[in-house]
Amino acid sequence: MDVLSLVLIWLACHFIGDFAFQSGWMSANKGKSWEINAYHAATYTAVFVLFARATPAAIALIFITHFFIDPLKTRYNLIKPIWVDQALHFIVIFALLALYFAFPHSLFGMSDALPGVTLGK
Repeated sequence: MDVLSLVLIWLACHFIGDFAFQSGWMSANKGKSWEINAYHAATYTAVFVLFARATPAAIALIFITHFFIDPLKTRYNLIKPIWVDQALHFIVIFALLALYFAFPHSLFGMSDALPGVTLGK
């Protein structure tokens, strides 16, 4: 899969998971409850499982980093503007994609065994 297609799929997964699939209840309460924060991180990660064809290692890192980045804004108020929160998520996404392209047959390469969107071939 070419770079642009993969980047667009992963960014679409991010925006769908972080905004479209985050309910008002999750948004209002994820900063108050680690459990609700975990629900949000799980629904966010599910979009990557379904459409990004990421490896289990990449999926685990997506969940873990999302679980810990969001409370920096919602629970601890260490991040004020939303763009900083989003930039941290983008750094994770682009780091994982860089690992994929640098080491396609590694722990972070794309998994052909997992379902997902395929473009081209």
